[in-house]
Amino acid sequence: MRNLSAIILAAGKGSRMKSNKAKVTFPLAGKSMVQRVVDTALKVDCSKIAVIVGFQKQSVIDCITPDERLEYVEQTEQLGTGHAVMCAKDAFEGLDTDVLILCGDVPLLSAETLKNLVKVHRESGASCTLLTAFLDDAGRYGRILRDEDGQISGIVEYKDATEAQRAIKEWNTGIYCFNSRDMFDALSKVSNTNEQNEYYLTDTLALLRAAGKKVSSIVLEDLNEVTGVNSQAQLARLEDEFIAQVREAWMQEGVLMHLPETIYIEDSVVLESDVEIGPGCVIKGKSVIASGSKIGPTCLIDNSSIGANCKLKGQNILINALLDDDGSMGYAKRIIND
Repeated sequence: MRNLSAIILAAGKGSRMKSNKAKVTFPLAGKSMVQRVVDTALKVDCSKIAVIVGFQKQSVIDCITPDERLEYVEQTEQLGTGHAVMCAKDAFEGLDTDVLILCGDVPLLSAETLKNLVKVHRESGASCTLLTAFLDDAGRYGRILRDEDGQISGIVEYKDATEAQRAIKEWNTGIYCFNSRDMFDALSKVSNTNEQNEYYLTDTLALLRAAGKKVSSIVLEDLNEVTGVNSQAQLARLEDEFIAQVREAWMQEGVLMHLPETIYIEDSVVLESDVEIGPGCVIKGKSVIASGSKIGPTCLIDNSSIGANCKLKGQNILINALLDDDGSMGYAKRIIND
């Protein structure tokens, strides 16, 4: 079986964030967005991950946990998605691999979706398999073009689309699986003759079809997975939805929460059944709370382990702390270890 690799696009500034920070470095539930994308690529066993960096490149590198499978490639000019991917050509020189194209500002794409994408890609023998979705009004997303047989013939970007094309409900999520050699060969033929004078990765699909190559696709149902972040408000909404899913999952596993909408729990936390959590609590990092423990209101628990049947009265702070089984803490008591 061919190896699997990934290219993560993380070079842009994200001007609509109204910040001097690189957009992909903003945290969602305790992890930078780009770290979440890297983690997903690692979960699907990518043997090589090229991260395309540009604006504030060192800050992007610094917010990603080091891993021997990671390589950083600089895009010195922002000339479009096709140009960004082409910057990684030297990193893939001599390799014949399947390569996922992922976006550093799309943090909630699941490993299960990517595994399905790769499975369909390999079983269909396609040069490119893309992830599409449907909306009654697909806004400014690129539209999927299909021929009379229903096969993908290309993608048209919104700014270059006709009114009839803009009425198409199927749109491009920006997530792909390519045969690496076919992809780089097609990219070498892409021009920037378009409304934005950019090199579009999407143009490779029509070129592949013209060369007699197969292009396949799968449709995504859960649009939250491909929700990109372009503003602080979008980031906040996405984090709210994500944390709500984390809470719901733990409640389904037997955790009792009072006023759950006020409780913040990161997805790195581990809870056991019959844990009870009061309103206003913040539980972060690699914290673990064992069965039967009762956490009073407005506690902060960060990278801490709480044993079974413990009782925290409320307003407690535990940072890098260990509380043994049957332990207790009075109101506003703290355990903080640097």
